[in-house]
Amino acid sequence: MLAHYGLVHTHNGVVQRTLCNDISHQLRGTERHAVRLSAHYYVLSLSEHTNRLYEAFRDSLIDIEDTWFPLESSVSSLQPTLNDVQLRTLLQSVDRHFAHYYEQDPLGMVLVGTERNQSAFASVTAFPGVIVGKAEGDHSNTSVGDLGSIVWRIVREAMARAGNKVARELEAAARAGNVAVGFDAVVQSFDSGLGATLLVEDNYRVKPQESSFLMDDCDNVVDVVAEKVLALGGNVIFVEDGSLIKYQRIALILRG
Repeated sequence: MLAHYGLVHTHNGVVQRTLCNDISHQLRGTERHAVRLSAHYYVLSLSEHTNRLYEAFRDSLIDIEDTWFPLESSVSSLQPTLNDVQLRTLLQSVDRHFAHYYEQDPLGMVLVGTERNQSAFASVTAFPGVIVGKAEGDHSNTSVGDLGSIVWRIVREAMARAGNKVARELEAAARAGNVAVGFDAVVQSFDSGLGATLLVEDNYRVKPQESSFLMDDCDNVVDVVAEKVLALGGNVIFVEDGSLIKYQRIALILRG
């Protein structure tokens, strides 16, 4: 089984390689809020008092602290529980605040909270399709490190369940002679606009002096190739080292 990696761009433009499950290659608008599983994701921690949103990279969480989050309940913390109306009203606000981030950067989200809070959120959210996993319990006081370990395990398990899909697609493309194998063949094919899905071993490196491929300042030409495939509407998946040996560590599934 291939462990999947995708390519994402952070807000400062730095390329990040992240685990990724290829769901229908490119989303074709069939579901407004459908997303791909990825190790770059959101964590939304629900609470009756303090709701937090994190940006996650694998098991590392960044606590988003700005105008929108953390979102505090207007009800006094001395009140033990919110009634159903109060809870729904609070979580509707949480959902609207989450929308601010999702609409800028549509990533999957792990939902964290008690069963009651998760159920109430599910009844009001406009983004049910972006939830890639759930962690039960009130984790409003859980450390960022501990919460990262909890949610990353959930995301990894979700990706593992879909792990055979790309392997099957690559094998089918190879049988049909519909795949470019090796770095030079990949470059030639995507330059011709033929590339649909690029697969690369995670630690495969091609230094600029080893390639005639023209690029700006870059210490790994593979990342430039990946960016250009994405720019041309293709998909990029990084996989475990050793899983593409018979494809010379890099392969491009061609458009049919």
